[in-house]
Amino acid sequence: MAIMDTAVTSKFKVSIGGQMRLNGIYDFNALQNSEAFNITNIPTGNADDSPRFSLGVRQSRISLDAAYYSDILGKVYTFFEGDFLGSGAFGFRLRHFFVDVKGFKVGQYWSTFNDMDVWPDIIDFDGPPTGAWARSAQIRYTKPIENFGKLALAFESPRASITSIPVVDSTLTSTYQGVPDFVSQLYWKRNKMHLSLSMVLRRLHYLSNNKKLANNAGGFSFSGHFDVGKMDQFIFQVTGGSGIASYLVSFEGGGYDAVSKGNGELSNIRSIGGYCAYEHWWLKYLKSTMVYGYMHLNHGIDYTVDNTFTGHYLSGNIFYLLDENITLGLEGQYGNVDNFNSETGEASRIQFMFLLDF
Repeated sequence: MAIMDTAVTSKFKVSIGGQMRLNGIYDFNALQNSEAFNITNIPTGNADDSPRFSLGVRQSRISLDAAYYSDILGKVYTFFEGDFLGSGAFGFRLRHFFVDVKGFKVGQYWSTFNDMDVWPDIIDFDGPPTGAWARSAQIRYTKPIENFGKLALAFESPRASITSIPVVDSTLTSTYQGVPDFVSQLYWKRNKMHLSLSMVLRRLHYLSNNKKLANNAGGFSFSGHFDVGKMDQFIFQVTGGSGIASYLVSFEGGGYDAVSKGNGELSNIRSIGGYCAYEHWWLKYLKSTMVYGYMHLNHGIDYTVDNTFTGHYLSGNIFYLLDENITLGLEGQYGNVDNFNSETGEASRIQFMFLLDF
């Protein structure tokens, strides 16, 4: 990221940066979210599937970072970033705001469950459905391990998202969560590859007959990358667990952690899926990325026509680096779903991008 301006005080050095991003989207059969190709929003049944075009700059970002050196604590670093995807036409939304000091990260950042080194270079805002791109308020400690990599442990703000179905259990509702999520990550790195294993343990609290109850939940994410040749790379991620959909980009906030089972009980939704991507440089200023993603959910009870949800995601793009700060991109995306009601749907999109980093 290039620095647009810098201010120096007696202690802090402050840098301002960000990116201006223009996205143009043409949906051959409309998704309900024009910003992201989210498979849970693919129309099914008799839903509207007419074409749609959109053009906008809401994914543009503004960031600020600051650092100073303390005689007691050493380097103290803070970072702030926001975009314009909040409520309203151009509502400002906080993405990250944290402080790093002596191995601790305190504030809001990507969850420790995420492996940021396996985010594929794509235009689509969400990417493959099992991408673990949740942001969390957290207290994290990271310990470097000599000749290995690092170990991170964190307490994170719980994000339980359940579906309460009145005809199944009219007394079951969501409620405040009672304990933080515990997340760990073991990261191993060598010159041409890395592997990461993340684990999350959770308690999903809910109310039934005004009594607070809880389910245990948890899961894993295994990911990595391999350099291929001088510039290409292959990346992958596999996730699985019970009641962890809140950590997955396509399912966060949609009630996919657990559902009403009846008799005052909550049934965790089991999930398994993953994605792989290959990034190839054609020339020093021209590159492409191909991505395939898969997701399967199972709630294990029989009040719907089908107790499974399956989705597929495929994308391919080409990027032209106009200079060190300006990138042009063109991408095609395709997805299909078979939902809990045995309704199927598919969607396809072409997206272009103008990106200026500053």
